[in-house]
Order: sequence, then structure tokens, then C-alpha cells
Amino acid sequence: MRLLRPTWFEIDLDAAAENLRTVRRLVGPDRKVFAVLKANAYGFGALEMARVFADHGADALAVADLSEGVRLRRHGFTLPILVYPNALPDAAPEAIAHTLIPTLTDLDSAQAYSAAARGPCPIFVKVDVGLERLGVPAERAVKTIRAMLELPHLRLGGVCTHAHAHAPLDAAYVEWQLARFTAVIDELTAQGIDIPVRLAASSPLVLHLPQTYLNAVDPGRMLYGVTMPGEAAPPVPLRPAFHALKTRLIEVKELTPRARFAEAAPFPIERPLRLGVVPMGSADGLLYLHAGRMLVRGRAVPLLGAPSLEHTRLDLTAVPEARVGDEVVVIGRQGEAEITVADAAANHGLQSLHVAPAVGERVARVYLSGGEAASAATRGA
Repeated sequence: MRLLRPTWFEIDLDAAAENLRTVRRLVGPDRKVFAVLKANAYGFGALEMARVFADHGADALAVADLSEGVRLRRHGFTLPILVYPNALPDAAPEAIAHTLIPTLTDLDSAQAYSAAARGPCPIFVKVDVGLERLGVPAERAVKTIRAMLELPHLRLGGVCTHAHAHAPLDAAYVEWQLARFTAVIDELTAQGIDIPVRLAASSPLVLHLPQTYLNAVDPGRMLYGVTMPGEAAPPVPLRPAFHALKTRLIEVKELTPRARFAEAAPFPIERPLRLGVVPMGSADGLLYLHAGRMLVRGRAVPLLGAPSLEHTRLDLTAVPEARVGDEVVVIGRQGEAEITVADAAANHGLQSLHVAPAVGERVARVYLSGGEAASAATRGA
């Protein structure tokens, strides 16, 4: 596949599909699975990943940005799309026009949706049980939800929460948060309010705490095969969707030590060396994506200096046969050599293996199926 800019991110669609099937095996056939696509599907590309999940059994999609939901609708996706709270009340007409399901956290937003609706308008309400971020505080949730449902047009589609589930997972702490959530559910039910969807289990809870499943789950990072440092090994295998991050040499040159201005050089030139340049730099997220080395012709070569905005220099002295056009692996395997996502994260002291969101949007996404390139997406596609 020819790319005008030879820098690309390879994504394994089969891995994402298998991870979704793993979720289904864990939660059973009767619970709804909301496949989470927030942050452009964690950097993997929302449109392609939505197609995978829609084709392999997701009941609904979930996004954290209203514009992501609108984009999915404009590309023909018909599954229910839940939008997590991330917009102002004046976005209500746009959400309703694209049949998106808003997640509300306050009465002002509910009034805006009620005013904008011309017919039944399903809503979700988020309850904050411990994360202390977004949501109606648990102790006020029943009263707030009842007030929302007194407004014209609003219909309760579901009640959700997002538990604080740090690694290593503290099961007792999660159970305490879950009890606060189910108390809200129980009181609403006792008052005769129907709650079609009861949603509390994100990835760590889907993997480790079946008691949190209720009647729906919304896994995110596990769909992409992402695990976290300090997290217990998953009880089921997950396949990483992050296959490789690659570029190519666009220049190779010989350098010799400088007689003058040595201290002004961008890096020490103390011996003859072979320099290579790749068209990938800090504008592509490379400041946080490299492991201090890259692979050329199956051998690790160090970076020379820090990545610049558009380019990065490599020391090719140990690979005298390297030529312009050679593949360069930033993360991934080349021959017997490999640089992992964990290697890149460790090089920068990162505690998260969520590195895909750091891959710049102009880096082409190349989607693999059956080990072969099935499609590609570039910025604006």
C-alpha cells in the first residue's frame, strides 16, 4: 500500500474483533455490550473500529465527544450511540437531530433536552459514586432523576456510573462504590421507575469482577488489548490491536567529526558515523512513542538527539547496508528483533500503556485483517 508520507500505524482488526468476542463470552448473551470508542477509539480510529464492533456483535457504541457521535451517524452507523457527558446544554438540538443518546448529570441539561425535543427523547443519567469527576452525586441521584423525568419528552434509557478502579484493583473499594450505585437503582425501582439499562462495568471490572456486570457493560481499553502496569493478569487472553508503528528512511549520509563548533552540533560527532533521517517527529507524537532506538534491517539503532517537529535522526553506523526507502520500526517486530509498547512507555517513565492516543492524527492508520492490509485511513478520511 503506497502512502504519500511513508509513516504509518498498523492496527490488527482481527485482534479487536476477538477481544469483543471475549467480552461476550465473559458477560453472556443477555447483557448489552456498549463498545467504547472515546478519543477516536483510543487512537485506533473510530470509524474502522466501529465497523469491527458493529459487525461482531456490539449492541451499542459509546463515545465521549458529541462530534464523534455525529461523525459516526454521518458515516451510516445505525446502532444506538451513547454520548458520555462532555458537552454544554446548548448542544441538545445537534444530539437529538442525530439520534444520539445523551448522558446527563444535572437538571439544566435535562431542561435543554426537554425543550429541544419534539417527541420522546431517551436519556442516560450518570451517577458519581467515587471517581469524583462527572455525575450526579449518589445521595442526590434519585431526586434529580425524578425531576428530570417530570420534564416533557424525556424518557429514561439507562442509569450509569464509572467506578474508580485503579491498579492494583481494590475489590472492596469497588464493591463499596457498586453498593452506592445499586442503592440508587433499587430506590428508583421501588418508586416504579423503569431502568432499561444499568451500566457500571468498564474494562477492569469486566475482566475481574463479574458481580458488577448488572445488565450491561461498557468495555473500552480491553477491546484494544490494552492492559495497565500493576494490573492483575487478565483471566482471559486479550490480543493487542496495536500491531506496529513504522516509517522509512528518506535520507542516509556520512558524517565526520567537526574540527570547529563541535559544542554547537545538535549531537556529539566524535567519530565517523552514518546518519539516517525518517519523516516522523514530535508532531506525530514521537516524543512519547520511541524507546530510544528503532529497528532497521532487523537491528536496533539509537536515535541521534531528540525528535524534531517533522523528522528524527538515527545512527546507522552499525547498519552500513541501510538505504533510502528501508522500513524503520518504531514499535513492533522486524525479523527476530522487537520493540514493544512497554519498551516505549518505560523509556519515558510512563505508567500507562495507552500510547496509541499519542500517535498523531496525520500518521496513516493501516488496518490489517488476516495479516494483510485491508484498508487505510489518513487525516480527514
